[in-house]
Amino acid sequence: PTGMTFPTRTTRWHVAEFRLPTSGPRVVPAPSARPPILLRFSHPSGLAMAVEGFDDGDGGCVVRWAAPEEGRWEWNAESPHPELDGLTGVVDVDPAEGTAGSHAHGPVRAVGFHFAHADGTPFRPFGSTAYNLLHQSDDAIRETIDDLAAAGFNKLRFMVFPQAGDYVVRTPEVMPFERTADGGWDASRPVPEFFRRLDRTVELLGAAGIQAEVLLLDAYDNDAYGLNRLTEDEDARYLRHVVARLAAHPHVWWSLCNEYDLLDRPDERWDRAGELVRALDPYDHPRSIHNWRRLYDNRRPWITHSSIQQGQAADDAGRVGLFRDVYGKAVILDEICYEGDIALRWGRLTGRQLVHKFWTTICGGAYASHGESFEREDGSLHMVAGGRLQGESPRRIAFLRSILDEIGGTGLEPVDSWWDDEFVVGIPGHAYLLYLGDTHPGS
Repeated sequence: PTGMTFPTRTTRWHVAEFRLPTSGPRVVPAPSARPPILLRFSHPSGLAMAVEGFDDGDGGCVVRWAAPEEGRWEWNAESPHPELDGLTGVVDVDPAEGTAGSHAHGPVRAVGFHFAHADGTPFRPFGSTAYNLLHQSDDAIRETIDDLAAAGFNKLRFMVFPQAGDYVVRTPEVMPFERTADGGWDASRPVPEFFRRLDRTVELLGAAGIQAEVLLLDAYDNDAYGLNRLTEDEDARYLRHVVARLAAHPHVWWSLCNEYDLLDRPDERWDRAGELVRALDPYDHPRSIHNWRRLYDNRRPWITHSSIQQGQAADDAGRVGLFRDVYGKAVILDEICYEGDIALRWGRLTGRQLVHKFWTTICGGAYASHGESFEREDGSLHMVAGGRLQGESPRRIAFLRSILDEIGGTGLEPVDSWWDDEFVVGIPGHAYLLYLGDTHPGS
């Protein structure tokens, strides 16, 4: 078709975009039906991939693909649009030379109790949090990402849907879906402007060397927008769209929801959503679900690692180890309270207290996430809206990260954790790290 663009050469793990204009009406597939376009890729090694596309709202379909192997790939299209169905082509994929991070090493995946890129290069998550970042100004988004990268953070957790409630001072300029006649949301008609903003934010994070942990569903709507009232069918339509848009980026992680148990939904519904994301994503990005008060069963097969809120588990290295023992997966304590000055218990840690939690978590063979809650002049917080960091913990956390990077290896394991009440972690026969915590012994 006239105006069709697609790559004939790309680089391994870089996003290659196919734009395929259509002349007929929009195809709005049901969650279990055919997408507007599907490209099947095949490699001489026998590797095959099926990659769904999405309707970008401008009379055409888009497919984003990242090649996991070098060499010549063939593709063919399947589509309900007659002018697209049956199209074929080839793409030559060059080595990922001269690049860094995920664009050189591929997506991060859980490996035992730790993480590594697709090529085996270790990844040690030292992440931060800015839930409502997507709905700030363009300048504020760039400033936040630049500051996080300068501080040494390599992962950021943020939501797609807007947050409402305490400390939220900026409402979104555009919403994710078109309205229905009765004032609800039509999840089958995503608003391109909204999702292109999401695209740009994810791209900025990747350029800064930061993994983008995308919190897919929203427990913080508080009925302000009604996005918490989407049906399961509407959730599935949205998930299909956002996974098709973002999955080709090698630095993406999926979190089904932050504090999922704030929403009144049965576990079976969460499981079906998690299995859908797993089935739609041909790159097998990390997948998790995060709790408020009630721990989810992280043994579920669609969950790749445990994302847990329990600040007390970061007070003693032995506690976080229990989560490893029960779930048999890598653990990230994604909320251990925040360095800040607000009145609420969870938002007033000193920098030293937060850094202590990071050390004890690492010495338990797990990982932790940072957040900052100093109240700004406009009444917001960094862990809500981003901005420049104010606390003392980031540079101390960066020091801890530098030690792990110097030791090397995929990850550190607790040593004699049931016999020794000191915090010892390491790679047996290679390196041992002893954290003395608050004891400050003289010798």
